[in-house]
Amino acid sequence: MERLSISLNEKSVNILKKYQEKYDTSQADIIRRALNYLETMEKVTEKTSLENIVSFAELLADREHLIIDIAHWKSFFIEIGEGSKKFWDDVYKIGDFHRKEYADRGLLEPEKILKFMEKTNWFTLKQDSKNTFTLVLAVSESAKFIKTFFEGFFSNYQKKVSIQEEYMKIRINFPT
Repeated sequence: MERLSISLNEKSVNILKKYQEKYDTSQADIIRRALNYLETMEKVTEKTSLENIVSFAELLADREHLIIDIAHWKSFFIEIGEGSKKFWDDVYKIGDFHRKEYADRGLLEPEKILKFMEKTNWFTLKQDSKNTFTLVLAVSESAKFIKTFFEGFFSNYQKKVSIQEEYMKIRINFPT
């Protein structure tokens, strides 16, 4: 074991005390735990950003979202085919429900909404201009689903939103 002396600013001291009390352990144990967490986070953030990790945790923590393989995602849409009117009405309504949920989280601006939604891996987001976005789809068969979802999502938005489906892409324009 090696001995180490360190100087901490007030914020770090308060954090150290908080976790020392929470875990009823020594300062040295908290520092060792912090180093282990740092090592884990360094490995994970080599693959994706901390912002993405936090978003994934938020999406999964309430157990309202799933992680599925892209091949499964594609298979669902192949099997659904045209789908029933009820199915598409439900997708639309779920989009509107998500708008309300996101507004409660403080996600109100189109760019922030779409960047958060990009973490679902339904699409890769390209911002074409301040008000125009292209969603490059992960699976072309999901186009109608994603378009219908966003039509519902933006159905009660403050301004009329234009959503156009193209091959492997959906363009969303927010008029000024």
